[in-house]
Amino acid sequence: MTFITWRRMAPLLPLLLALPIVVLLVGEPHRSPSGRAQGTFRGLPLTFEANRAQTDSRVRFLARGIGHTLFLTPSEAVLVLTKPETKLVLRMRFPGANPRPRIAGLDDLPGKVNYFVGRDSAHWQTNVPLYGTVQYTELYPGIDLRYSGDQRQVVCEFVVRPGADPGQVSFVWEGVDSLELDAPGNLLLHTAAGVIRQPKPHLYQDLARARRELAGRYVRHAARQVGFDAGDYDADRPLVITSIVPLYLSSETSRSTTSVR
Repeated sequence: MTFITWRRMAPLLPLLLALPIVVLLVGEPHRSPSGRAQGTFRGLPLTFEANRAQTDSRVRFLARGIGHTLFLTPSEAVLVLTKPETKLVLRMRFPGANPRPRIAGLDDLPGKVNYFVGRDSAHWQTNVPLYGTVQYTELYPGIDLRYSGDQRQVVCEFVVRPGADPGQVSFVWEGVDSLELDAPGNLLLHTAAGVIRQPKPHLYQDLARARRELAGRYVRHAARQVGFDAGDYDADRPLVITSIVPLYLSSETSRSTTSVR
């Protein structure tokens, strides 16, 4: 497909949203989509491109959207949030993790992405595959990480195999001014541009006949380093820990917080 500017594409957005393809925007957008089109777009799933030299070589997969770009490398996830006059770069690292996990795209999506940049066809990238999920296998011993989500949030799903220790998992946020845990257990990322509110983690195990929800929570390990307390769970069964990162800034504040600076 050929890239076009946002000004030319905006009138076609309702039609494009109905097609099983992904169109990437390059360059600075000239105007924002209408509220209705933007709301529809935000309901679409994240689409992960395999990196075929269209960005930094350290990046394995990337996902683009209105106001955000997510870059996935072997050692960190880099989230870039953009507003008309603001650009916020946040990095989520995993201390003590495997520096070379196996990284693969899952849930193949229809369509491909092509980059026709410049006049030299040797530098073009064509038929770049798209995926709905990216999996890091053995990020920690016995623990995998899956990224998915939609245009409003990134879903980080840690899959803990039987016998593995969920206490191994932790992450550090770089690019934030401070972190706080509020009374309900949500993680607040205070930045120069505002607050990003990560809901408290969701933990569960699938049993023989039902799904068991668990009362897990975030816990502090060090400055800007947070992990999970899985509470009481069956160590002989797989455990899933889901942490959600919103792709927008929240206007809410917390009256009762526990600082984890």
